[in-house]
Amino acid sequence: GDGGWATNGWAKVKREWETTFRSIAMKGYAVVFISHSKDKTFKRKDGTEYNQIVPSCSNAYNEIIKNMADIQGYIDVNNNERNLVLRSLDDSVECKSRFAKIDARIPFSYDSLVEAMNKAIDLEASETGNKFVTTEREKAVKVTTYDYDELIEEFQALVGDLMRKSPTNGPKITAIVDKILGKGKKVGDTTPDQAEFIYLINTEIKEDLI
Repeated sequence: GDGGWATNGWAKVKREWETTFRSIAMKGYAVVFISHSKDKTFKRKDGTEYNQIVPSCSNAYNEIIKNMADIQGYIDVNNNERNLVLRSLDDSVECKSRFAKIDARIPFSYDSLVEAMNKAIDLEASETGNKFVTTEREKAVKVTTYDYDELIEEFQALVGDLMRKSPTNGPKITAIVDKILGKGKKVGDTTPDQAEFIYLINTEIKEDLI
C-alpha cells in the first residue's frame, strides 16, 4: 500500500523479480524454479471446460518464469515412481520445451533429462538438415544490443543531475548499483560486456529517482 499499489506498486514488484532473475542468468548460472502445483479449470471457446495441472505460484510471476525457461516440466508421482512430464499429450498438464522432439515423459533424474535432450537435438538435426534450430528458438534469438559508452555517459549525467538536486540521492543511487552489480561494486569498474547491467541501473534510476 505504501508503494502505491493501485498505480505502480505492482509494477515495481514485478520489475524486482525480472531484474533479479535476469541478473542471475547473466552471471552464467542455470536457474531452476520449483513450484507446488494445483488443478485449475479452463473454458474452451465452445463453452466446454477442462482441468489442467498448473504451477501454484502467482500467474504474474509464472509468466516471467515461463518466458525465461527452456523447459517447463511436471513431476508425476505414481506408486512411489517419479516421472518428469515434458510434453502433455492431452493438455492435462501445463508444460513446454524448446526441444520440439523431446520425449513426453521420462524417469525423474538428471541423467534421463540429459539423455532426452541429446536425443531430441539429434532427432531435430536429422529432420532439419543439421540446423539445430526450432521455430520457437528462432523467435527467441533476437538479442538487444547495448552501447556501453553511451550508457556510461547517461549514468554519469543522471547521477550528476540527481546529486545537484540533493546530496541525499547518493545512498539511493548506491543502493541501486549494489543491487544490480553486487555490494561494493562500482559502475566505473565495469566492462563493455556488462553493458546490460548499466542499462538496468539507468532504467531503475530513471523510474525510481527522477
